[in-house]
Amino acid sequence: MKFTIHILLLSSMFLSNTLAHATATSDTDAYIAALALFLEQKTIGDAELVNVFEAAEDGKVVNPIPPVRAEASVEHFVANNALVELLQGEIDAARVAAWAAANIKEQDRVRKKRKQTQDETKELWKDSAAVLSNGYYHACAITTNGTVTCWGLDDYHQSSPPLGVFQSVSVGSIHTCGVITDGTVKCWGGDNGGQKQTIAPSGAFRSVSAGSWHTCGVRVNDTVECWGHEDGRSASPSGEFQSVSAGYEHTCGLKTDGVVICWGKNTYGQATPPTDAFKSISAGYTHTCGVRVDGTVKCWGWDIIGQSTAPSGIFRSVCAGANFSCGVKADGTVACWGTNRRGESTPPAGVFRSVSAGITKTCGVKADNTVECWGTDDLGQTPPPSDLIVLMENNK
Repeated sequence: MKFTIHILLLSSMFLSNTLAHATATSDTDAYIAALALFLEQKTIGDAELVNVFEAAEDGKVVNPIPPVRAEASVEHFVANNALVELLQGEIDAARVAAWAAANIKEQDRVRKKRKQTQDETKELWKDSAAVLSNGYYHACAITTNGTVTCWGLDDYHQSSPPLGVFQSVSVGSIHTCGVITDGTVKCWGGDNGGQKQTIAPSGAFRSVSAGSWHTCGVRVNDTVECWGHEDGRSASPSGEFQSVSAGYEHTCGLKTDGVVICWGKNTYGQATPPTDAFKSISAGYTHTCGVRVDGTVKCWGWDIIGQSTAPSGIFRSVCAGANFSCGVKADGTVACWGTNRRGESTPPAGVFRSVSAGITKTCGVKADNTVECWGTDDLGQTPPPSDLIVLMENNK
């Protein structure tokens, strides 16, 4: 069945609202519903839209999300003469309806696949979540009952956690933060001259990362928010993130599509990530490391002591410390690179589930969920409590 649509003088707002509420109860409505799919996108250019409908006339199924022009808008292409002329012509409604149905099915498949990939990546991050975190001169871990225990220096009360049941913990320089089970963030310790890195914003978070003098977190809506010293936090970027890592004076975030973006100080290139796709990220002192989707580790930034020269092989996770880095390999063993003046880069033998690199010491969660640390111990920061068993997935 052929039909002709004539447009005389319709505002783009009226047209978009009308088409958005159309139902495919006839050939005409099927065509209108097909057009509404694109009007609802609100950012598709006029030329791309014309090409789509030309392809639809030929009975072709086209890409469900055609190229986007940043300057285009509904108002821009609805008023375009080429589109008006197209709508005034004769269109095979049956073909357009078939195209619309095929594209709806494809869009649904793409959305489901994208969500599955994001969920799988989030689970990979969750498995190595911060149930153990190692900072400058103290460390903290979540015990089997969900409470936090800390050891090491406590001159700013950074090792004196509040009561509560936590799902993650992150150690900074003189402060510590954690996410409790209702999603709110609690921080404790020093504030570095009133920088307020321990004053967390309200609302629900999925994760938190304590840097040297600032803190960042990922909210439940996947946005990032930072607080504390301006050098490291700057303006929180827009977009959706699966994780964020606060370093010394820079921060890096892993977006839901695997892309890494960084902000803050970039003196040594620590905030200039490669274009690879990653599944985890860790910001250190003046360098950053991440595990790519193929399991290999890539580091960037200062490399004077080899802290950014990652070894080959497949890794489960990586952590960038001060002037060294450590990662858990696919077989569960730990590999470290960079400075080793205090033995911080000489891991013990055995199988580990996660590792956390600090200033001159390193700690890791072993296969039996006990904690072992190595490196300097001048302030009691290395030996964890003898009866410490951390909260991992297999002992919940």
